[in-house]
Amino acid sequence: MGFDTSGLLANVISTATAIGVSLLLILILCVFVYMLFQWLKHRNRERYALDFVSLVIRVPKDNEIKIDAAEQMFAGLYSLKKTGFKRFFTVEDSFSFEIVALKESIAFYVSCPKKIRDLVEKQVHGAYPEADIKEVDEINIFNQKGRVSFTSLKLDKSMYFPVKMYKDLPTDGLSLLTSALAKMGEGEGAIVQFLLQPIGNRWHKQGRSYVSSQKKREADPEKATYAHDPKEMEAIGVKTEKPGFRVSIRVVISSPQEQLAESHLNNIAGSFAQYSSAYNGFKRARIYLKHLFMIDFIYRYMPMFNRNTCVLNTEELATIFHLPNKTVLTPHINWLNA
Repeated sequence: MGFDTSGLLANVISTATAIGVSLLLILILCVFVYMLFQWLKHRNRERYALDFVSLVIRVPKDNEIKIDAAEQMFAGLYSLKKTGFKRFFTVEDSFSFEIVALKESIAFYVSCPKKIRDLVEKQVHGAYPEADIKEVDEINIFNQKGRVSFTSLKLDKSMYFPVKMYKDLPTDGLSLLTSALAKMGEGEGAIVQFLLQPIGNRWHKQGRSYVSSQKKREADPEKATYAHDPKEMEAIGVKTEKPGFRVSIRVVISSPQEQLAESHLNNIAGSFAQYSSAYNGFKRARIYLKHLFMIDFIYRYMPMFNRNTCVLNTEELATIFHLPNKTVLTPHINWLNA
């Protein structure tokens, strides 16, 4: 009696094909459900964006408030983080701190939904008691006959690796950024936009898991290829101890000449190199859909699927954005009573 190997092989192929098709269908279904879920969460984002209010913030030129005041401000704003089931079905509230430069003018703004305006103003005043906050019309930097250059900045490495903090900088990092912004000429404008959303602690767990895995790898003689840097492990631990925000950093320039726009963009984006640490830094992201980038910028949309965003804790945020004090000598800053 012979053994029908061809029949067995056919059954194996048929079963494998059926399993493969089933897995593919399940994968397609999961992707569809995820996309539907994201659409339901973001379906009202245009209405949400149109409810934003723009507030200009001015502080006295002789104020001595240190950078750590901004860290206190961001820690207070983290209270906007949603909890419970609401966080699964609605988008986190977002708000945007912005530095806007025109010819002989550098101003600081915060834009947020009207429903959280009081809380935002309270946190700004808590950190900067003498600040003057006024509602203004939306600033338009665009020249009808001008050229536009733009970029987005993201972290060079994983989100739990820290950039350089303000305590480790020789001078206030704001000086270098505002110096680049102060170079705007006639018909030119620039905006540096820091769009923020509070996020949960999953990134904390990822950072701690990385540290744990590195230590275990070093302890195993068969897997250890190099010794981990204890300072790096400590730096990750320090970063993941503080609350974090999803951050979209966008830089947009308008100028009558394309070469000038690109030059300003390079100078402003280049100022973020000062925040590079031994562990992480900022780099320019590749932007493939330029039209969509400008829509996200104008409407202050947080990119879907966290595209070209980074995670920064409250201390890192205070490092890259805070209100100026008397040590910032850049001309044309819009000071209070200047």
